[in-house]
Amino acid sequence: MEGLTIYQGGSSKEPKNQVSLSQKAETGFVSPAADHLQKPLDLEELIVKRPAATFYVRAEGDAMKPSGIHDGDILVVDRSVQARDGQIVIAAINEDPTIRRLVKRGSRLFLISDDPKFEPITIRSDTNWMIWGVVTHVIHRYKP
Repeated sequence: MEGLTIYQGGSSKEPKNQVSLSQKAETGFVSPAADHLQKPLDLEELIVKRPAATFYVRAEGDAMKPSGIHDGDILVVDRSVQARDGQIVIAAINEDPTIRRLVKRGSRLFLISDDPKFEPITIRSDTNWMIWGVVTHVIHRYKP
């Protein structure tokens, strides 16, 4: 299993870093877009629906790279979302966390990597496992 770094979600109303969608200085004419500027964009407000149930995970490894989850990405995880077939989840197998897709085939459950070089994890009645939450967003740096 790959290692994961887990971060607690911020639920306080302390001042946050916000991206301001405004101009810093004019060097010539005033932009026609100046009248259409919006309030500052709060990324946490945009992606976190339930702060008390949300935590963040730094992905490690390439098991979910075909789904756009790269080594070092930050995943937004919601514990309050009921995991369904086909969703990407953070699960613990014998207390070791992993990022996998939950797949149901008939009455059987699997945790599957989206990279075929990784073997599926079959969930049996004696498997010590738990779903910690459903991945709702992936944050990664765009590298041109």
